[in-house]
Amino acid sequence: MSDATPSMVADRYRLDELIGSGPMGEVWRAYDTRADWVVAVKILGAGEAGAAGEAAREALKQHAQAVARVIHPNVAMVLDVGDQEGAPFLVTEFLTGTSVGEDLAAEGPMPIVEVCDLVGQAAAGLDAAHRAGVFHGQIDSGSFRRAASGVLKVVGFGLPDEEPSQAERRYLAPERASGRPATAAADLYALGAVCYELLCGRPPAAPDLPVTGMRATPPSPPSASGAEAPGAPAPGTEAPGGVGQGVVPPSAIRPEIPAELDRLVLAMLAPDPARRPSGGEPVRRALAAIARPGAAPGAAPGAAPAAANPAGAPAGRPGDTEVYDFNGVPRAGDTAVYESAELDPAPPRTGNKLLIQMGIAVAVIAVVAVAMVMWAGSREETPVAEPSASTPPTPVLTPDVAPPARPTSEPPRASPTDLTPGDTATSLVQTVGPKATLGSGQTPAGGWDHWLVKFDEAVTAQEDIGDIDPHVAEKVHDKLRKAAKKLQDGHFEPARGQIAGVYRDLRNAQVKGDVPLSGPLASFLDDFAVS
Repeated sequence: MSDATPSMVADRYRLDELIGSGPMGEVWRAYDTRADWVVAVKILGAGEAGAAGEAAREALKQHAQAVARVIHPNVAMVLDVGDQEGAPFLVTEFLTGTSVGEDLAAEGPMPIVEVCDLVGQAAAGLDAAHRAGVFHGQIDSGSFRRAASGVLKVVGFGLPDEEPSQAERRYLAPERASGRPATAAADLYALGAVCYELLCGRPPAAPDLPVTGMRATPPSPPSASGAEAPGAPAPGTEAPGGVGQGVVPPSAIRPEIPAELDRLVLAMLAPDPARRPSGGEPVRRALAAIARPGAAPGAAPGAAPAAANPAGAPAGRPGDTEVYDFNGVPRAGDTAVYESAELDPAPPRTGNKLLIQMGIAVAVIAVVAVAMVMWAGSREETPVAEPSASTPPTPVLTPDVAPPARPTSEPPRASPTDLTPGDTATSLVQTVGPKATLGSGQTPAGGWDHWLVKFDEAVTAQEDIGDIDPHVAEKVHDKLRKAAKKLQDGHFEPARGQIAGVYRDLRNAQVKGDVPLSGPLASFLDDFAVS
């Protein structure tokens, strides 16, 4: 630890290990002495003196406050913002999982479905940040890291005018390379570059690099004379709309990549920001449809038709890269292929699941009750031995003295026939109380911020299973964000009241069948009671 770095921040966070550093400052694994859990503390550097230093500190402070407004399951949650001896700092949840860059370095290109899932989560997190007016600007393969639950989260938001590092330049959009500030479109370009790398084992703008784990080698660039070098891609295999400036389509490197994913990645890598998808949510929806091909049969919605073969050109063979004619004027709606309205809606939910579960439970209770009554009746009847027709009965001598009665030290136990009809249903289910009741003045283990993160992750995990009403889940996420904001502002009782309201809404939704009675969310609700 350097002399300029304190061992304690805000008399609360003990800095234990330096886990990252850069132009903006340092990131530490720290221990929250009040909430009793591990956090990440990012100390933003602003060492200049005078008016320049004051302006830099104010810009860093505004940046920290802006990032703190982004509350989403796929964004590392900011727990605290403050100032330590003139240097702003952020406290975020500590993520114990690996980054996608580390996974790629260890295992090589990932399965296509896994890439769609991971990049879809990253797109959802970036979309939430963009809607809050925050742009990342420093995206690389280390900007997306897993939590302990497996959920992928966006980390490392940069300042709007921060200079990208050498490693980040591989993911830099053309307009950013020319000096323009970070934008949502530039973030989507960088995300497309990360997606390309996860699929192909190499970044898109590096034609000279070998492909990790792949047999194919990217083609050589055209020669100075204008003739194509041996192995160069055939005309038309470059990305549509001029994206093929040094970018080989992913399917040319990995043939099993579907055409829809090929088009989406190349659209995200379009040099013109206007030709990229309109936001992170359309990208997430498109990736979900690609990962579930049965839900969207046929061509992708709004896909452009294949261009006719030139005169004398041979017909395409199975497995050949599809050729699309984008040389004309861009048509309205070309990018809208990835708009959420164009994608297939979620399948309608049925409200009969709860009725079916209740019917099965009643049937089981009735069968068990009848069995118990019959068993009790069979115990009350005294079996009588009937003499056989062929063998005369053998006389039995009865002793004159009855055997002594056994001492009855134990209290008599009630037989099953002593149960009343009201006892029958409840006696078949063991009621387990919550692990903790969170009332006024009480704080959950790890603090309210940590508890809200786990609550939000439970809702997300239930969404991944697919048996929770999407509208209910979205309302819960929104109310939890508002509760977290109230906690950050110090309004503990209003925040606790809002959380209790979320509990009531979810319990009512369970009765209606919109929220399942089992699963990660139901387990979380059963573990805690909020009063």
